Order: sequence, then C-alpha cells, then structure tokens
Amino acid sequence: MGTLIKFDIKEMPDVMVMGKELRHSMKEQMEGNNPLPGFWERCFADGTFSALEAQKGCVYDDSYVGVMLDWDRGDGNFSYVIGMLMNRNAELPQGYAGYKLDATKAAVGWVQGKDTADVCSNAHELTERALKEKGYKCDAMKWSMELYNCPRFTTPDGNGDIILDYYIPLD
Repeated sequence: MGTLIKFDIKEMPDVMVMGKELRHSMKEQMEGNNPLPGFWERCFADGTFSALEAQKGCVYDDSYVGVMLDWDRGDGNFSYVIGMLMNRNAELPQGYAGYKLDATKAAVGWVQGKDTADVCSNAHELTERALKEKGYKCDAMKWSMELYNCPRFTTPDGNGDIILDYYIPLD
C-alpha cells in the first residue's frame, strides 16, 4: 500500500489539460475492470505526448498527467485524460481533448510505493484524508490529477520506491 510522505497546498494557475480521453464507468472501475493501464500503453505507443511537447512555449509542466474529470453528465461515468498541462494559449491538436482547469488552490499529496498500482490505487484516499485532517474541504467531483514527475516517479530511489504527485482542488 502506498504511503503519503508529503502534503502541501499549491496555487494552480489557469491551465489546460490536453491529451487523449477515455470515458469510463466508476462502477466498473470499483469492480476491478480497469482499462487505464492499457490506455496509458496506447498513449505511449501512439506518440500522444509528442504533439504536446512540440509546443515548447506552451507547456505549463513537462510531467505527464492522468486527470479524472467531467463527472456531471449523469451517467455514472467520468473522463480520464492522459496528456500534459498546457498554458491556455496552447493549440489543441486534432483528435485531442482539452479541458480548462481554472485557477484554484489544490491539495498535493506525494504518495510513495513500490510500483504504479501501489501508489495510484491509494493516492486519492490518502490525499483526501490528509486535506480533511488539515481542515480543508475538497471538490472531489471537479477533477483530480495524477502528475507523474520525473525523476520522482520515473526513477525508483535506493529502496525501489517511486513517488506519485496527486492533486485535488480545494473548495
């Protein structure tokens, strides 16, 4: 199980999350039908990130992200966008989804563990618990984001651990 090793509040500016989008059922997710690892594999294989990285002056953060949002369609599903955070002046490549994330304060949890499944499966719960313990309230239905920082996530430390940055917007 992942462990929360750091918790901060960060000011997020107006940005865009751009990337490839998958609509998925939370019910199926909870029942163990998780298409997200395969979706990540497809995005790496098809060069999803290249079109975003090519916009050098428009990249807000060069880390790859997985953002869960768009819960309010009333169908029990959510959108999962794999891509990058871009400045608002970035051009949306054809075939990509783009969502505006308005400036906000966000809780950021660093979740440490041995592998992707270990940190991702616990990141939301650990970060949300920490923000509530600090007296904050979150809007869990607005969005939440996995930010895969290089090298914290991509290069295991001396103990073989990786760290996922997990963001939840505050009310």
